[in-house]
Amino acid sequence: MANQNWIKLLGCCVLAAPLALSGCKGDDEGGNDEVGATDTTDGTDSSTTTSDTTTDTSTTNGTTTADTTADTDTTTGEDPFVFASDPPESYARVDRMGMPAIATAVITSKDEYNAANPSDDVMATFVNEITTNVVGLHAALDDDLLAAAFTPCNAIACGNQAVPLIVPDTLKINLTDPPGFPNGRMLADPVIDVTLAVVLLDLNMEDVLTFANLPLNPPANDVPFSADFPYLADPN
Repeated sequence: MANQNWIKLLGCCVLAAPLALSGCKGDDEGGNDEVGATDTTDGTDSSTTTSDTTTDTSTTNGTTTADTTADTDTTTGEDPFVFASDPPESYARVDRMGMPAIATAVITSKDEYNAANPSDDVMATFVNEITTNVVGLHAALDDDLLAAAFTPCNAIACGNQAVPLIVPDTLKINLTDPPGFPNGRMLADPVIDVTLAVVLLDLNMEDVLTFANLPLNPPANDVPFSADFPYLADPN
């Protein structure tokens, strides 16, 4: 058994010797550490320079092999995104959400409304069904509003309050007025609470933030907004 161990050890030394001789360069050779350089078994030195190249050298049965993996980046200079340049008339509108909750809560013919152009809202095509649905909301909720000591608006007053916001049904912004819904929409604006106040409450008697100020609403996000674009807080 001892003789076999000595034979194995001697064999390892014989195999390692060529590697030790071929892998060490003298000081007079300049010590060129070029990535991808390999020593061939016939004594000649061949080197290949490749960007981001990693060479792994292994020895099997006295034969040296090099496994080279090249990670090259190809930059063509072309924009990888191709944006459509079709004219607007080639598209079909499928949704309208200028003012939140309007299309959802007070529009009955939703497909026709979504397909219609906001510039045509002044024709009052959908005013009748909006009025009908608002009257239905008051029939269902006015008793609860009165019981909570709120002053509901009647159908005519509600219409007068809502018309400037929903005809046309767009999100509007006037740079000369203070920001905040319905003049634009900031991240912390209580949009649905304001919309419900406009549709349900007499704003001559109630503040537009009446529902927003109820204690059942959280006063702020649990995580502060970011000061940098896109300003949303990191998800929990």
